Amino acid sequence: MFAPAAPHRCARRTMLRGGSERSRRFRRNASTTQEEISSWVEKARVSRLQHLEEQASTTIRKAVEAASGEPIAFPCALIAGDVIMLELMHRLGYLTSGAIKVLFIDTFHLFPETLEFLADVEQRYGFKAQVFKAAGCNTKDDYDEMYGADLWKEDIEEYDKICKVEPFSRALRTVGAVTMFNGRRRDHGKERAHLEIIEEAAVAGGMIKVQPLVYWEFRDIFDFAKRESVKLHPLHDDGYPSLGDAKDTVRVDRDKWFEYAGERSGRFVGLVNKDTTLA
Repeated sequence: MFAPAAPHRCARRTMLRGGSERSRRFRRNASTTQEEISSWVEKARVSRLQHLEEQASTTIRKAVEAASGEPIAFPCALIAGDVIMLELMHRLGYLTSGAIKVLFIDTFHLFPETLEFLADVEQRYGFKAQVFKAAGCNTKDDYDEMYGADLWKEDIEEYDKICKVEPFSRALRTVGAVTMFNGRRRDHGKERAHLEIIEEAAVAGGMIKVQPLVYWEFRDIFDFAKRESVKLHPLHDDGYPSLGDAKDTVRVDRDKWFEYAGERSGRFVGLVNKDTTLA
């Protein structure tokens, strides 16, 4: 078998020129393509957010209609997703009408700004949250006298039961909720990775749990808030991706907020028990 003859010198020059021309065209096309890709990505994000908003609003509306007047509760911790849900519920008229009862757990260890922000959203959206606290306590002084200011350091599980779990359960019983909204999402972490938009709770007599934002990502929350000028908790601007008890909530670098489970990365810092938290 004979090897193919090498191309003539002139032919090689022509081939090289042709290759260079194709390379220049490729670079020009690559530049144009990158611009097109950026445009496609932006359009996809806009379309995604519109779909998520429509899906969440439809879910809220259908859940309220399905309850047929039975009590509906929304335990609200004023984290970013909760505020978006308040916005959507307000647009549907369910807050001012009282169709959805907003519940708030005051653990006596929240940031002062959180209680101030609660008053702000109550005024903005025209509702009054039902506030629940540790049994037998109206003030932090009452709590300190009854349980001790350092209970959370001494026994975090007991603290959670007294300041979170029991008030939460009592709140649901008080309003007689058969349906509960919450802001849990799949991107919160592996323990929530398989949540569905509506589920039946294994406790509380099979109460219906509705999670309208379950398919949203943390970035979607902020994109929506920016697009719709929704005012979020002021401490987000101070470096906190999520807000809970001041004693164990820390700032997180903003570039880590939108990683998987990034929203909750600054919560429950230094604590062993994280299973009884409500947000």
